[in-house]
Amino acid sequence: MSIHIFDDEYTGPRWTYGVTLRPAIRFAIPEHYICDSQKDHPDFRYGTVDYPEPLSQWQLDHYDMVFVKESK
Repeated sequence: MSIHIFDDEYTGPRWTYGVTLRPAIRFAIPEHYICDSQKDHPDFRYGTVDYPEPLSQWQLDHYDMVFVKESK
């Protein structure tokens, strides 16, 4: 069972990652992202997506994502 966190309701810390090789859709990025947090970004063709926890190095490598920033 998956618990969804929505952008307009979430007030905790965020880790933002750039999506480099494919659109931020299901199975193309790691699960448990903050729903509706995808944003355009000039440095990343497919924009960015936010997570409530940091991603592992394996996830970054496997999904071709780049750490952008941490917000608290």
